[in-house]
Amino acid sequence: METAFEKARNALELRGKFAYGAVPEPIADSWRRCIRLGLDPVSKPEECVVSYSDLFQRREKLDLVLRLVRPELELLSAQIAGSNFLVAFADHDGVVLDHILDEEFRTSVCGKSILPGSIWSEDIRGTNALGLALHTGTSCNVTGREHYFAREGSISCLSAPIFDSKGQLIGLLDASSEVAARQHHTLALVNLAAQNVENRLFVDDHRGDYIIQFHPRQEYLQTQNVGMIAFNQEGQITGANRRSSELLTGIILTSTPTYQDVFKGQFRILIDRIGKGEVVQIRDWLQAGYFARLRLTHSANSKLSKTQVFLPADPIYRLHKTTEESTTGRIFTDEALRHNLRLGKKSAQQGMPVMIFGGPGTGKNSIAEEIHEQLHPDENFVLVDCATVNLDSVETQLIAQMKSNSADGALKQDKIDLKQGGTLYLDRVDLLPADMVPSLNTLLNRLLHRRNPLLAQGEWVILSSTQADDSQQHPQGPLGDLCKRLAGFSLYLPKLRNRSDFRLLCCAMLATISPQHSLSSNAVEALKEIAAINNLSDLDWSVRTLAIQHHEGVIRTEGVTRILGQRQLDVAACSGCKGHMVKEVKCLEIRKVMRECNGNVALASRQLGVSRNTVYAHAIG
Repeated sequence: METAFEKARNALELRGKFAYGAVPEPIADSWRRCIRLGLDPVSKPEECVVSYSDLFQRREKLDLVLRLVRPELELLSAQIAGSNFLVAFADHDGVVLDHILDEEFRTSVCGKSILPGSIWSEDIRGTNALGLALHTGTSCNVTGREHYFAREGSISCLSAPIFDSKGQLIGLLDASSEVAARQHHTLALVNLAAQNVENRLFVDDHRGDYIIQFHPRQEYLQTQNVGMIAFNQEGQITGANRRSSELLTGIILTSTPTYQDVFKGQFRILIDRIGKGEVVQIRDWLQAGYFARLRLTHSANSKLSKTQVFLPADPIYRLHKTTEESTTGRIFTDEALRHNLRLGKKSAQQGMPVMIFGGPGTGKNSIAEEIHEQLHPDENFVLVDCATVNLDSVETQLIAQMKSNSADGALKQDKIDLKQGGTLYLDRVDLLPADMVPSLNTLLNRLLHRRNPLLAQGEWVILSSTQADDSQQHPQGPLGDLCKRLAGFSLYLPKLRNRSDFRLLCCAMLATISPQHSLSSNAVEALKEIAAINNLSDLDWSVRTLAIQHHEGVIRTEGVTRILGQRQLDVAACSGCKGHMVKEVKCLEIRKVMRECNGNVALASRQLGVSRNTVYAHAIG
């Protein structure tokens, strides 16, 4: 009799659909992503291997990490020997940099695929432990037919991420075998190996700091399962390992920059005691007790940096940027957006015009600039606002902002030089005046004439954008024909609240505007639910408003509701008062005063002569 999982698996292979509840949630989510990517579960997965020079550069970049990882791989291979196995290390792009495998596994299908330089990201190899851990940033186990591609159904694999001292994912350890019986035991070993590497990287990065190890049980101070926090000479926090956040439940280290903000007592007194080799008992501000000792000691004459270094604004350990993402700080970690951006870049590289579809403020110009910078950043980027252009001849008189190659990066006004090459970006092309269409067609004919198969120097990338989507009527006549020509590849931008990197966008905006603030997870969800936030411009306005009106520290759901909800306070009474005439009148008065006080509960309560709790109840109701 078929199990629910087997039925779901067979449905996936036969129809490309499956019952979500019949499959473990992480696997089901991965299968869905693979289906959206157009991967065929019964086909042969694409064998992608980077060049030797690329592999050499990746190894050089992670030289220290590889030197720490190699002993762990050797130890893992000894611990799971005899089980037809492979252990490997891959970088943050899912490229295998080192591996150890036995002869039996070497002759298997997967053994021939998992080799140095091979890429095991989810969008290429489907559901597999290494790609899944890369996507989620957590340890993952994928067994047998949980793999997306049917030909990998005999393998059980598991993977654990490795984060550096800044909290960025820099690599993954992987163990694969055709024997599934000991996978739970092996996963524990792989997690321990990843933790060992992380701790050694942490110590290496903070050799100039005091590193305090702590744990609720004293006997664990001699193990790798300890929390580690680094402090400078003044007791300011300069870093913390992952285990610290797990032990300090309820305390967000990103908003606690000094020892006294986390633990009770004086930092200098503690250092004097543990500097002598003592194990000392300490307590955090939530009354939890720990045993602590000093990992590294300093001489009395040590000169440590007195510059305060805060932990990252995002308290969750972040995934490292992938090769498809921005090198300029733009955030493109949403899966659909990354996929579309990658295809758009490849299309432009092959000489195909790319049209970007998205509503106002969704980031069309940023996407255009990103494609330009990934393809040929040293060439000119010419932006033409088609809604305002009004010239007699596009080719000879078209004036546009052209990125200067001068040292100061200043913008200059110039005509398009067809011989130079670069990127021509036609913004809001659906609003182009009708009399401009013939001239623009002539220009496009010259720019696209006799193109090489791949982008070469002196050639042009043609990008355009429009606010129209499939639900709206497209232009008719010559302008409609021009838009169809420009839409060689259609790059659709997802709606802001549908983007999986919404949290990263919020935190990055806030960190740029006010590093002294941070957002709780619930506050981010509250931002997503605000109807007035429809695009990146709205989000930027909202985050700036929060930074201005909220006190420094963590912004929680209450702060988002209190501050940003003021725009809608005069629409109606709160849900608790609606339908009761007397209550509605009082409620509307309170909400109007709250709006006039810009969400200041204390000020509004003084003006109204009522308690803060009363004001707060009506403001968020």
